[in-house]
Amino acid sequence: MSGEESQEGEVIPNLSEDGNQQDKDVANIVENKDDTNNDDINKEDEDEDDDIDPAIIEQLTVGTLGHYLPNLQKAKSSLNEILQNQGILIETIQQENTKFSECKAMDELVETMTQAKKYYTKLNNLRKEMQMLSERSFKLKKRALKLQQQKQKEELQREEQKEREMDRERMLTAKVANKDSNLS
Repeated sequence: MSGEESQEGEVIPNLSEDGNQQDKDVANIVENKDDTNNDDINKEDEDEDDDIDPAIIEQLTVGTLGHYLPNLQKAKSSLNEILQNQGILIETIQQENTKFSECKAMDELVETMTQAKKYYTKLNNLRKEMQMLSERSFKLKKRALKLQQQKQKEELQREEQKEREMDRERMLTAKVANKDSNLS
């Protein structure tokens, strides 16, 4: 059977089959109606069934199914297509999210590289400044050594000058004494 039966013997069509479903469902309804209509209808509603002809009920059922079944099948195929498209969209969005996270990671990498470049520049500047300070320090030490040597030289010259002056004074003082001794 291509559909499910309800308690009253009506067939609910299975929408997963192709366009011949309508013809099969109509045939199944007619067969099921003959079997179930006699038992169920006679027992429950004898008063109501007397007024309505079973052939009319069958024709109304077939007409209703004939009217709604194609639309329902189209709706099912549309829903399947929508679900398929939705799956594709979900995959696309996941791929875009992955690209976005990779892009974010790339931005972080670029930022890190920029900081590294900035720190490298600072390090080079510090190295140059330290080298310049080292050269200045070397020059200052050299100058201080020269000044110290010059000061020592000047001090030595002063000492020599003093010594010469003292020697000269001694000589002058001694000559004066010698002149006095010659005079006497």
